[in-house]
Amino acid sequence: MLKIGVTGSAGSGKSLVCEGFRRIGLETLDCDEIARLVVEPGRAAYEKVVKAFGAKIVAPDRTLDRSALRHMILTTKGSREKLESILHPIIISETVRLMDEAVHLTQRSCAVEVPLLFELGMENLFDVVVVVTASESTLVDRISSRDGVGKESAQKLLAIQMPQSEKIKKADCVIENTGGQEAVFKTVGDLYKKLVNQRLTKKD
Repeated sequence: MLKIGVTGSAGSGKSLVCEGFRRIGLETLDCDEIARLVVEPGRAAYEKVVKAFGAKIVAPDRTLDRSALRHMILTTKGSREKLESILHPIIISETVRLMDEAVHLTQRSCAVEVPLLFELGMENLFDVVVVVTASESTLVDRISSRDGVGKESAQKLLAIQMPQSEKIKKADCVIENTGGQEAVFKTVGDLYKKLVNQRLTKKD
């Protein structure tokens, strides 16, 4: 199975690229969705997070109170690191499990959207790492529109992420998301054909 990791800065269009892969028949996974699933009540990560941070981060319906947890991370020194030390290994393990269990549609390949792929050291889990890019101003505009925040807040979000230039250096392939949706889908299709051809012709 060809395992493709898709990453990039906030607002770059990672989901759009994964949708392009899905449209040509690849199984697609989303690490953000996996992160939400592993902290559902009854799951191992949920129990560990509640044990680490206390009942004050539990909502009346027993789910995690994300706003309370976010406030704690922002105001309590060491909280973010503690949360990441709990969640990241579980998210990585679950991603690997889901890739191994992926039900292939028309292609024996899997594309996974991983916002923190390089930050979590997950590049070795994939055969190919694709970085999605756009200009800084485009990223800011997209984040501002998507999240309903001002441009200053969008810039602050980008400032705490790994710079695009660093991600590009680490990438196997780069998709520049500056055109329309169909242009991205065509680029994805062309890239996948190239990757499959390289894999079929590669000599051990």
